[in-house]
Amino acid sequence: INWRKLVRDERIWKITGAVSILLSLFLFIAFVSYFFTWKEDQAEVTQGIGVLVDNEAKVNNLLGRLGAYFSHLFIYRGFGIASLLICTFFFVTGVNLLFSRKVFSVRRNLKYGTVGLLVLSVSLAFIFTNSSFRFGGYIGNRISDWLTGALGTIGTAAVLLVVGLGYIIWQFNPAF
Repeated sequence: INWRKLVRDERIWKITGAVSILLSLFLFIAFVSYFFTWKEDQAEVTQGIGVLVDNEAKVNNLLGRLGAYFSHLFIYRGFGIASLLICTFFFVTGVNLLFSRKVFSVRRNLKYGTVGLLVLSVSLAFIFTNSSFRFGGYIGNRISDWLTGALGTIGTAAVLLVVGLGYIIWQFNPAF
């Protein structure tokens, strides 16, 4: 196999773009389904990756065991609801590759998406501290707990308000 020729082939980039768009849609549907089925699926997905090969495991996620597992991984153990921003990265990358031109800025999406992932995750974890659903995911909860321990509730709220406002100004540059 001539790898250089294969990498330069336009068809490979289009296939990669289509797969990336499909992955973004898969994750989006799995994540949205998780919001409604997480309680029922929790017992099955906590066993880890073994749920994927366990034919006895019954999950309610629209995309089956794979959707339930990845949703649990990204939302519960990851960044919470902010994980939806991960879908945008795969979508933007896929559209650019499929159409062989820059439709969206991948770099801009990655930059704003990464910062937004952290800010939104920590903010949701702080706001919904006592909720049974992990709105901020494990990562957001850990950072929120650390901030609250270091700055107190009022200090953390102030920092998150300033950081959130700064993020909105940085991304959207509103005219006041």
